[in-house]
Amino acid sequence: MQKSPNTLTRRTFLRGIGGFLAGHWALSGTVIGGTGILAWAEHDTLTLKQEFWDLSYPTLPSALDGKRIVQFSDVHLEHLRLSSETIQKNINAQNPDLLVLTGDLISTRADLDKVSEYLQPLRARFGKYIVMGNNDYSHFSRTLFNRYLELLRGMGWIPLLNDAEYQKELDLWVIGVDDPATAHDDVARSYSKLKGLKESHFRLVLSHSTDCLDDVAKYGAELMLTGHTHGGQIRLPGMRKPWITNTYLGSEGIYEGYHIIQGVPLYINRGIGESVIPLRLNVPPEITVFTLHKGNAEPIHVTR
Repeated sequence: MQKSPNTLTRRTFLRGIGGFLAGHWALSGTVIGGTGILAWAEHDTLTLKQEFWDLSYPTLPSALDGKRIVQFSDVHLEHLRLSSETIQKNINAQNPDLLVLTGDLISTRADLDKVSEYLQPLRARFGKYIVMGNNDYSHFSRTLFNRYLELLRGMGWIPLLNDAEYQKELDLWVIGVDDPATAHDDVARSYSKLKGLKESHFRLVLSHSTDCLDDVAKYGAELMLTGHTHGGQIRLPGMRKPWITNTYLGSEGIYEGYHIIQGVPLYINRGIGESVIPLRLNVPPEITVFTLHKGNAEPIHVTR
C-alpha cells in the first residue's frame, strides 16, 4: 500500500530525531522508547489546537467591539503534515472578521504550487493580510518573489511589506512590518501613513518576528501578532529550553503566548508547520482567535 505523504514512518522519525539528539548531548542519554516517542510526536504534530483570547480595551472603537481576528503562522508548506481541509475547516469555522498570516508560508520554490490549495478557501469578512517571514525571502529570486505576491493578491490576500492599510468600517489600522530576521523590517516606513492621525485608532501590528519590538514600542500598538519561534517546536522533559527560540526575546524565555512588553500587548504564535524536522513534541500547532471587547476586563484565555 502506498504511504500518504503526510505519514511519518518510524524510520523517517528516528533518522530526524537522531540528528537532533546528536546535536543535543544532554538528551542523548535519555532512555526513550522509539515507538512511544514516535506516537507522542505524531499526536502533537497532527493535533491542531485553537487558542481563544478575549482582549478588552477601554478606548476600543465601537466598530471593533466583538470583532474576531484569527491568526495563523509558520505554515512551512514543504513539510506540512496537516491537510488543507483541516486548516480550512478550523479557520473558517471561526467566522473571522480579519484573517492574518504572520509569515513563513513557504519553505522552497516548489511550495508556490501549493499556495492556492491552502489559502484560496480561507475566508474573512473584512480582509486577509499577510506579512513575509525569513523563508518567504530565502528561496525566491526577485522575479519569483513578485510572482508569489501576485498569486497572493489574486486570491484576495493583502501583503503588507512595511506598509499599512486603514479599515474604515472598523476604525482599524493594520500595520505590516516586513521580516526582521532578514533585515527587511522598516518600522518607521510601516507607520508612515499614520503620521499626524489621532491615537484613538486601533493599531494592529503584524510581523513574523518579535525582533522589531523595540521600534514598534516607540510608535505604539494595541496588539502585535508574531510567529517565527514555533513555540519551541520540540520540548522534551528535562530540557531547560526548547529546540527553537530564534529571537532575542526567545533567548530570555519568551517564545510563545500573550505578553505585554514595553507597553505593547504581544502575541507569539506557535505556528502550524515545522522546520528542519517534520514533527513537534509538547508544542502542538495552533490557530489563534482574538475577540476584541470594549472595557477593562483582564485577558481571558481558553484552549480547545
